[in-house]
Amino acid sequence: MYKPFAVLEDLIRAGRIATSSPAAADQRDFEVPSLPSGLSDEELFEYAMKDVKRLGWSSAPAPTRPPLELQPQDDESDALRVLEEFLRNGDAAIELTAEYIEGAVHPEGRLYLEELRSGHFSIRAHLDLHGMNQQEARFALDEFILASVRSNAGCVRVIHGRGRHSHKHEPILKESIQRWLSSRRLSRHVMAYTSARRCDGGGGAIYVLLRGR
Repeated sequence: MYKPFAVLEDLIRAGRIATSSPAAADQRDFEVPSLPSGLSDEELFEYAMKDVKRLGWSSAPAPTRPPLELQPQDDESDALRVLEEFLRNGDAAIELTAEYIEGAVHPEGRLYLEELRSGHFSIRAHLDLHGMNQQEARFALDEFILASVRSNAGCVRVIHGRGRHSHKHEPILKESIQRWLSSRRLSRHVMAYTSARRCDGGGGAIYVLLRGR
């Protein structure tokens, strides 16, 4: 077996290495002070502290700080405000929000939903329904989809808004458009639809993928 320290014994016998005794390793003597016997705990403490000098108190006045002004907090409102700012300026995917909608009107439309929501298809035309009632919006959407199909526009954008200015503050047109795109008149021309990316209107607009003629 390999014994790397076996040669040390030969070196010591030959006088080439000198060893020191444990007593020579440290010549310092430690003297433990003896305590008087028969003293109580208070007297032992006084004895141990006899050489301690009092520093006294400083006569300099402590710096004064202005009192903190506590503002009333509304944790729920603050949390809602932070969430709105994040959704407006952050990188949260639109499909993870409650505003997101999608649908495959044609069975093959499911194959294109991921590409459609990611903005893979170029927008060839767009329609803005702001300020229209349901009857006007239905007529405008029908004419727009049919005209887009005639012009071979593969993907279009429809801006329906978020309904913040409606009398019920609800996206009425947004809900209606999903029914209209699946109606007998338009379903033969529509493959699928998804909410638009934030740069194209987010939850206030949709992409519509059309079938070719």
